[in-house]
Amino acid sequence: MRIHRFYIEDIDKLYPGDTYVTQEADLIHQLKNVFRFKVGQKMIMFNQNVGELEAELIQIGKKDMSFKCVRHIRIIEGGDDIKTKVSLYMSIIKNSNFDLVVEKAVELGIKKIIPIITERTIKNDLNMNRLNRIIKEATEQSGRLDLMSVDNTVSFIDSLDKSKNENDIVYFGSIGSEEGVKNIDVKYKNIAVFIGPEGGFSDDEIDMFIHSDIKPARLGSHVLRAETAAIVACGILSI
Repeated sequence: MRIHRFYIEDIDKLYPGDTYVTQEADLIHQLKNVFRFKVGQKMIMFNQNVGELEAELIQIGKKDMSFKCVRHIRIIEGGDDIKTKVSLYMSIIKNSNFDLVVEKAVELGIKKIIPIITERTIKNDLNMNRLNRIIKEATEQSGRLDLMSVDNTVSFIDSLDKSKNENDIVYFGSIGSEEGVKNIDVKYKNIAVFIGPEGGFSDDEIDMFIHSDIKPARLGSHVLRAETAAIVACGILSI
């Protein structure tokens, strides 16, 4: 029987036999009404601070639930072991496609997404509540311990300086580049990649990339949709 994983933000260090009580309404609803948890049933709790542990449900109340720590599965012992951290500067695209990019970026271990508004961006708002739900569910499904973050939306101009200040090297997806993203030597601690909107980056934006020493990288031999380009770039750079 599959043991379900749940991201629990406020758990601190627990040892086998210790009890944890939660009053988080969403979690209680999910366990009681969606998964139909019963006393004695086991689950996996995790977060980026304590790692991953197996817990057993020992009490169900109207407004709280109690669990007992059974054993540690993975323990965080200072620092993380991610060799390369990838940030995705993603032009805002229509809802369902942006949702897909967020979900797959979580699964691929991307550090964070920075939504950007470019010349050809059609929409400029995001439903952060929905995106946070997607991130949490994808984290629980994928076996990842930390929650990927989605930063506040920034303009294209502001994103150039931000990306250079926070990363060792920055790329932008370009069908015309001679260098393919597959050939990039992933030796840097922090890498960022820009992906354009449905209509691609404008000529002026490409000139600004070059002027800012942000390097073009070809993502494939064909023209890719924005969401496909994002997933391809994340997949290659996160390996």
